[in-house]
Amino acid sequence: FALSALPGAASFCPGPTGAATHARRAVSVRLAATHPAVEGWPDKYSGTAGGPTGPRVLHGTFAVQHGDYALLTELDVANWPTWTTAENDRWVPHVTRKDKEMPYGELSYMTSGKLEIIPKDTGVPVIVNAGDFVTFPEGFVSDWTVLEELTWHYYLY
Repeated sequence: FALSALPGAASFCPGPTGAATHARRAVSVRLAATHPAVEGWPDKYSGTAGGPTGPRVLHGTFAVQHGDYALLTELDVANWPTWTTAENDRWVPHVTRKDKEMPYGELSYMTSGKLEIIPKDTGVPVIVNAGDFVTFPEGFVSDWTVLEELTWHYYLY
């Protein structure tokens, strides 16, 4: 897997990194033991966390920003695990999943597809496209509608 294969790796303009000073951290041990989405975490990440490069929290709140090659490289996205809605009956295109609550913090990078997220606190729809990073803080509640089949890399914190 090469970074050059990621959508927009060389063409997107960098967005603000917001809380770039947040410490790199792994998902809570409590969650690893109790939530199926984090089973096997942090072993799903094949890079080295805590070094000069690797995953970190980009924002303290829900945020969507375009990625560029420098940020993809810095965050070591190529070594993050991959998730897709393909052949997943829970994530059918054009069906809204109401009140989805994030039981953990997650930073995602979408490699393909399109997703509409409507945060409960604002009610304002946000469209996530290939080439976007999404920060989902723990406890974030929103409605999700898959507009096109999704594939993304993710890192839990």
